[in-house]
Amino acid sequence: MHRKTIERRIASLLEAKVVGPPVCRFPHLFVAPNQILVYYLVEIKHAKGKFFQAIIQDPHISMAVEVSTRRYNLLLLGAFFSVEEHFEWEERYDARFPESIGAMKKIYLSPKMSVSIDQQKVSLSIIRNRKEVLYGRELMQTVAPPSR
Repeated sequence: MHRKTIERRIASLLEAKVVGPPVCRFPHLFVAPNQILVYYLVEIKHAKGKFFQAIIQDPHISMAVEVSTRRYNLLLLGAFFSVEEHFEWEERYDARFPESIGAMKKIYLSPKMSVSIDQQKVSLSIIRNRKEVLYGRELMQTVAPPSR
C-alpha cells in the first residue's frame, strides 16, 4: 500500500470515530513501568488554593481529587521511582507549605501489586464496539469470524 492510502484510511477511521487520536498509555493506568504508586488521603488545613495549584503542576501526581472523607479533603495518586524519592518529595512540600498539611494516610503499591491493562485487547474491543454501533450488531455478527 502507498502512504497516501494508509493516511486516507486512518483519516476515515478518525472521522467515523472508530479510532481516536493517538494517546500515550502505560500498562498501569496511573503510573509508568517500574514506579511505585502512592495512594494518599491528605488533610489540607491552610493555603488550599496554593497547595492545589502546586499539586496540579507536579509531575509526580497522576491524579488529584477533592474529597470529604473523615478529616481528609484531598485524594492523590503519585508515582515515584523509590520510597526515598517519595520521602524527599514529601519533605519539600512540608517546607513549602508549613503547617498546611495535617493528617496524611499513605498506601504504597509496588509495580507487582498493581494490575496491568492489556492495551491491545482494550483497543480492539473499543474498535469492535464502535463498528457494531456504526454498522449494526446483526451485520457485524454475520461478517465477523466466530470468537474463540
